[in-house]
Amino acid sequence: MRGRKTDTCRRRWRALLVVGTLAIGLTVDGADAALIPSVSEELRGRPLPSFESQTLDGQPFSSRDLVGKPVIVNFFASWCPVCSMELKDLQSLQPDLRQRGVSVIEVLVDPVETPDTVDAARQQLARNPLPFPVVMMVPALRDVFGYEGFPATYFVKADGTFSTTLFGYQAIDQVRQVALEIAGEGAATPSSPVPSGGVGRHPPWEKRPLLALVPAPWAQWHPLLVHFPIALLVLEAVFVCALLVRPNERVAQLSAWLLGAAVASLVPTVLTGIRDAGADLGPDSPFWNGLHDRLTHLFRLESSVSLHVLFGLAVTLIAFGRLAWRLRAGDRILRGGQRMAFTLVTLLGLWLLFGGGQVGGGISHR
Repeated sequence: MRGRKTDTCRRRWRALLVVGTLAIGLTVDGADAALIPSVSEELRGRPLPSFESQTLDGQPFSSRDLVGKPVIVNFFASWCPVCSMELKDLQSLQPDLRQRGVSVIEVLVDPVETPDTVDAARQQLARNPLPFPVVMMVPALRDVFGYEGFPATYFVKADGTFSTTLFGYQAIDQVRQVALEIAGEGAATPSSPVPSGGVGRHPPWEKRPLLALVPAPWAQWHPLLVHFPIALLVLEAVFVCALLVRPNERVAQLSAWLLGAAVASLVPTVLTGIRDAGADLGPDSPFWNGLHDRLTHLFRLESSVSLHVLFGLAVTLIAFGRLAWRLRAGDRILRGGQRMAFTLVTLLGLWLLFGGGQVGGGISHR
């Protein structure tokens, strides 16, 4: 009888793993639009094809409005935090660009990518207007710019031909360099990928490594703190797998302490992650900005940040659930089908942790 119950339990947990696998697969497939940082010269020298659209306030806009001047065309989504960072950089460059005769056009991709967010985007841009014309994305622009996703920044020379294209969030110095080129004041940029995650300055600890040991007030804390729960959860999973092979009370107690420490370290990790997400989203509290933004766009799988948050939320819930399980089950966690079930849930959490880490590694932190 006990053997039948064990077999039934094993079948249930195998089914759970299959469902988890499918869920992860479907989630990853949905995240096609957010771009990783790269530099492309594929369009260089090609003439800008004609197109017609309209601005956010309903005024007609076409390729004729770009004739005879160097132009930066930036594609952004209203709900994309990385796009907000890039918009902030472009606004800081605006005085210098204007002086050199370089115009900036923003293309809001919401009408094509997520039509249900267009009204919210209008309200958001009304509260915080941009100093650039905002053009509504239309399907025809896909072919004109070879649109692949967002954020993406296209540079057009005064003669109407494309220059370098920057995909994903790029350092402000990289944007300035290409802008100088289309203004006729700089050399062409190299066609190699440019690392993301900076604002055009060197870290303060370069050539002074001891400064890395002193917390910097401008630093974002999430990239630092997130390594603690990762290390603790991985180590705890190793001990749990060891218990599956050979039960041992001392190892079980140690694994329980590791799980408790991991759960405790997840609290500041989650809080700083929310705060960092809202750091560039307006003048209000970064934490409340980040919390509102993440709750509003939690299931926007086009956003790498949203996907990262979903993985992190799943890992956190599983870790808290496993800790409650350990506290309730006590020594019974080392026996029978419960031991196998706990191990499978642990490995599922580790798999989700890997997915979240992979997505998080592609997000630029500054």
